[in-house]
Amino acid sequence: MKKYIVLAPLILTGLGMSAPGLAADNSQSETKPDIWRLFQGAPKTKDAHGNTWKIRGRVLWDWASISETGVGGPKNSFDDSEFRTARVGVEAKRGHFKYKAEVDFVGRGTTAKAVNVVWSDKDILPVYIKVGQMKAGNTMEESTSSLHSTFTERGMITDAVGLDRRIGAELGQAGDNYSWMVGAWGNSINGAIDGKPTNTILAARASYAPILDADKLVHIGAFMRRTNTQRGAPSRSARWGSHLVTQKIKPVLGDNAVLYGAEFASRFGPFHTQAEYMAEDGDIGSVSGGFVQAGYFLTGEARGYKAGAGKFDRTKPSRPLSKGGFGAWEIAARFDTLNARSAGDEEADTWTLGLTWYPESHVRVKINYTDASADTFTAKGLYTRLQIDW
Repeated sequence: MKKYIVLAPLILTGLGMSAPGLAADNSQSETKPDIWRLFQGAPKTKDAHGNTWKIRGRVLWDWASISETGVGGPKNSFDDSEFRTARVGVEAKRGHFKYKAEVDFVGRGTTAKAVNVVWSDKDILPVYIKVGQMKAGNTMEESTSSLHSTFTERGMITDAVGLDRRIGAELGQAGDNYSWMVGAWGNSINGAIDGKPTNTILAARASYAPILDADKLVHIGAFMRRTNTQRGAPSRSARWGSHLVTQKIKPVLGDNAVLYGAEFASRFGPFHTQAEYMAEDGDIGSVSGGFVQAGYFLTGEARGYKAGAGKFDRTKPSRPLSKGGFGAWEIAARFDTLNARSAGDEEADTWTLGLTWYPESHVRVKINYTDASADTFTAKGLYTRLQIDW
């Protein structure tokens, strides 16, 4: 645990360094007090040819107060905390290539996250090609970075179907108001190093925004994935709330599992919504679930969105602390349901309320409360997250 506490200030102290041969683009940060530069993201260095380079990373620290009660069983109440993630890496652009490499220091050992290269040249082809480790098939909820998600944890169904990172190749297109991708993947980097079994995953997704302007958005999308064998399949394990809870739902689907689903999102000024439904069927079991959520920025901001990737993106406070304001404030609510009765487990429903403070563009403080009811337990929890990225 101590190494993570030491890691964060060391990384933040180094945010101003430049790569050899590149000049840092600090035109905006020069007018700000030095202390605020720590919360605006790492500077991006750029050369005369338009090539760029920067350090990237994030630290997420969680605290939770949890109460779980089994049906007819004892009550389990506890407080706990953890570093949810502590990542550092680099990203760069050179010519028509973009590079990204990031590792996470949380857990029993260092874990490779995004490690990939993307080629794109619209003068030659209207599509991009992505090779390396990436998420093997996405939904809008999973495509949206945990840095920009409304709640501290994603909907239960996204973990129940195990949308994970693997080594593979992806072909896709990022349009002005649409996106699509198809891809194939095998093992993950860490799985290959550890000699773990692998399989083949095929996936596709498409999204379209028929309404898209500065403060209005309607997003629709669909996706599917096929996992050929259970051996080496994605880890399917969902929690009802914070990552610190002990009650888990673990569906068992077997071989030839096919996942399919649909997504919807909207944004009208400070009000935004999101909903997803998906189901996965294997040869011995099936699981289904989804969520509906809504949020509102009390300070008037509109939630960030990236149409070319079909996902929500960074929301910047219109009056951050560095400009004499109080940052952005957001309230949100979500209903989440998961049914794994046909996959050897149980059904669970949760209600979550959230309050998020955005003091600066790269800092968030989240407070969530969840009430859960399942076949074998009931639970409730209050949990918080402090996050910073660069």
